[in-house]
Amino acid sequence: MTTDQPAVQVYPIGQLIGVRAAVDQFDVRVGATLHSLTSAEFGVWAMAHGPADHVPRPWTPAELAAQATAVDLPEAPRRLAELVEQGLVALAAAGAESGRELAMRVRMVPLVLGLGNSAHAPDAYSVGLPGRPLAVLSAAAYDLFEWAHMETSLWRACEGAAATAARVGITDVTATDPGAVLTSLLGDLHRLLTPNAVYLDTWAVDR
Repeated sequence: MTTDQPAVQVYPIGQLIGVRAAVDQFDVRVGATLHSLTSAEFGVWAMAHGPADHVPRPWTPAELAAQATAVDLPEAPRRLAELVEQGLVALAAAGAESGRELAMRVRMVPLVLGLGNSAHAPDAYSVGLPGRPLAVLSAAAYDLFEWAHMETSLWRACEGAAATAARVGITDVTATDPGAVLTSLLGDLHRLLTPNAVYLDTWAVDR
């Protein structure tokens, strides 16, 4: 009998802060470091945020490569490997040690507003811009969206969320175990990354 292994997915790290198209330069900041990418390199980094068709699925290196082929972006696997080497992309699997390693070295920072829930859908929490929701989250994911950036790592945010759930009497292990909280978030994170509702960044001090 074989055990299904969690899919290794592609996660972009950093924030686009400048474009100089005339000189083929795209500046991505990670922590205090600025990386200048060419349009081809930036194309692969941008694709790491998730599928262009917004159809939820594991966003694996193979899926990214297929999307790059569809838009005639050459050498995507090689460029992806180079971005991983530079620390601009991470490969990790939700529920595996690689997922925890990623969470221990990055923060999740919001780029849009938390819009909250509504009377007709109290369990659905939107994030986005006023009048323009970009993603709908569970209550647990929404809480992380709102305050995870205040912690020095995503892992510490998941630990805090799990401790809070236990403190208020929640007994569901998916809410009280930090590993389970992280697994749920990483499995669904591209829904926030694709519309640029959040970005992943590093922290310059010991975590």
